[in-house]
Amino acid sequence: MPIKINVPFSQKDEAKQKGAIWINDAKTWVIPDSIENIDPFDRWLPGDGFIVKFPYLICKSSRKCWKCQKETPLIALAARTYYTCDLASDINLKWQKIKYPAFFVSIRHMDPVLSQILIEKYPFYQEVPAKKTGILTWVNTCQYCRTIQGDDYNINNPGSPFGGYLNEKKTLFRGKNMQEIQLRFDYYIDGMLFEGDYYWDGFSEAE
Repeated sequence: MPIKINVPFSQKDEAKQKGAIWINDAKTWVIPDSIENIDPFDRWLPGDGFIVKFPYLICKSSRKCWKCQKETPLIALAARTYYTCDLASDINLKWQKIKYPAFFVSIRHMDPVLSQILIEKYPFYQEVPAKKTGILTWVNTCQYCRTIQGDDYNINNPGSPFGGYLNEKKTLFRGKNMQEIQLRFDYYIDGMLFEGDYYWDGFSEAE
């Protein structure tokens, strides 16, 4: 799917020259799928974070709420392919395309179209201010008592956010139900991610 870019009217000719396409009914310029290197469009892209390519995945699981002890659903945004400027290893590229399965957590910002879908379909997944910083972050909450479940829902090791290989294999989303979100354009997200070869079996089990 194409990537939306925020092009001021005064720069539309430059964007078109680089290969961007105007989508009239959506009132936006996009980078078509045929263009792999998106660095020439960097001035119209977000400053950091990730751009998730199709398919757009929601990974579903559940856990026992630590407070009320009732089984509560959990979701995580997931991707098989995405662009990042946070993890780029190629010194010649700012935005690098990664083809590893990944789960996103501690999300600070996402495309408004996506957030509206999540609000409607998964009301327990909420934007909550962090206690220390006050920064709004998307987290799972218990559907019964609304208690925040924390990021350890993804990697089942509360003592360490990234755990280590053996703990990463215990992710609560490994092999669980995945569903596709229907979106017209690739979406932007700013947060943390867990990614790597050790998630391949989880994604294949869920297909």
